[in-house]
Amino acid sequence: METELSNPEQLVRPAVRELVPYETNYMPEYIKLDANENPFPWPEEMREALLAEKLAFNRYPDGMGQNLKNRISRYTSTSPDSILIGNGSDELIQMILLTFGGAEKSLIIHPPTFGMYQIYARLTETAVVQVPLLNGLDLDTEQMLTAAQAPEAQVIIVCNPNNPTGSLFPRNEILRLVRESGKIVVVDEAYAEFSEETLISELENYPNLVIMRTFSKAFGMAGLRLGYLLGQPKTIALINRVRPPFNVNSFSQRAGILALDNLNEYQGQIQEIKAETQKLQAALNLVPNLTVYPTRANFILFKPEDPDQWASELLKRGFLVRNMGMLPSLGKCLRISAGLPEENEKFIRAVREISVGA
Repeated sequence: METELSNPEQLVRPAVRELVPYETNYMPEYIKLDANENPFPWPEEMREALLAEKLAFNRYPDGMGQNLKNRISRYTSTSPDSILIGNGSDELIQMILLTFGGAEKSLIIHPPTFGMYQIYARLTETAVVQVPLLNGLDLDTEQMLTAAQAPEAQVIIVCNPNNPTGSLFPRNEILRLVRESGKIVVVDEAYAEFSEETLISELENYPNLVIMRTFSKAFGMAGLRLGYLLGQPKTIALINRVRPPFNVNSFSQRAGILALDNLNEYQGQIQEIKAETQKLQAALNLVPNLTVYPTRANFILFKPEDPDQWASELLKRGFLVRNMGMLPSLGKCLRISAGLPEENEKFIRAVREISVGA
């Protein structure tokens, strides 16, 4: 008896059927200002050392990433057993929600914020509770605490500095969430190297505080996908239960170690990126009828009168920028990250042309 061929779409989980995939532009011929990356090349010494490594690619990597964790522990002044490494922040978000989320549980987020929180919540069948930022920029701490009182609420994610707004939230407000919510509070510090603000020193005080970091931004390793979690050892051990056995490849692990060994070079890049971001912000502030939001990261959120038209005009001039669409309280906005100095000069010229209709 022949089996009737099934329509695969009918077999897909409902959470996946309703999901809109996260899409990115790959247009290498354009100047990329749309992904919050470090535009500078790796330090020469790091690149040469990494290429000279004789890594055994025919063998599985160290599943625990012990050498990398030891190096991160020195960088963050934490113990190695307080660290869990992941294949970029995306996998770390997924592991957190696999551990603490799931059916009949909920995640609290503060839109506008990083879109992958919501995507992984849906994939893990975790409900999403949205507490929009006040005026699109500030934490609504009171409403987040109210939402956290629900028995199904399990996890709160605070992105600090926040993507896409660039807002840096007050330390005392985040710690209030940690102290009073009684839930897992994840602070995504992807841009902490630019803001120079962190809650790492508070980890020893709160077993429900987890900090998420990445090598994709300040350390220019977006193409390798490497991130890590910091927390109290017992909390990290719980999340480690859902980690795939060899989730971070050997090359990325070694690159992470060498990046931290070349910290002085990277700190120079970070300061230059911050200066370039300020230069871009100053130029945008001179444009009439354009709102520029304050930032403590390596990117700027701004609101022209016609964002879609601006995005189109910038694309014609060779620039990829992120069209954020309609953001809560803020409306339609664009986001750019700092490029190389010469790229930023070209962008500023393009902005002037567009602003006068040239």
